[in-house]
Amino acid sequence: MEFIIGALIGYFFGSINMANIISKKRGIDIKKVGSNNAGASNVFISVGKVDGIIVGAFDILKSFAAALIVYLIFSQNFTAGVIAGGAAIIGHIFPFWMKFKGGKGLAPFMGTVLFFDWKLFIFFAILIIAITLITDFIGISALTITAIIPFYAFYLKHEIIIVVVFSVVSVIMWCKHIENIKRIANGTEIGFLRKNKLKK
Repeated sequence: MEFIIGALIGYFFGSINMANIISKKRGIDIKKVGSNNAGASNVFISVGKVDGIIVGAFDILKSFAAALIVYLIFSQNFTAGVIAGGAAIIGHIFPFWMKFKGGKGLAPFMGTVLFFDWKLFIFFAILIIAITLITDFIGISALTITAIIPFYAFYLKHEIIIVVVFSVVSVIMWCKHIENIKRIANGTEIGFLRKNKLKK
């Protein structure tokens, strides 16, 4: 029951899509510009850097908050906290009030990682920055870190349900990035640095 309640709380937190809220205030439909993705990276590129940073920070905090709240409600049940974080990622990707068309999950994924292991969060943050600067595509960094974490959780001998949560979330995020992979392959994906060059 704790896991079910935790998942519901996490999904509710995750379904709050700040990308959609901020872009609408700017008179922009975030699902019709850039990558058509209601997430922080598309807001950063298509709406504005400051707005993108705000959305990214909010998305990290919403999944972290969901995990922490559930963890505290259920007497420091760490597994329930991770489940809530995982559900927040799912809620972000498939928000019911946006016809299940949300973001791709990287920022809330990082929020769940922050709850799971703050040292891993710092490592992933550095890795994301490095890969994005080298390749110009944040999607590649998302694919990299989501491929790592299930094995990391398994290596640390966490409960199998935690490994399953991270594995399921990782598979979903990989599937959500299929179109990005195709665009990168055919040279039509817009990256951070490339976008800046086009503006100049």
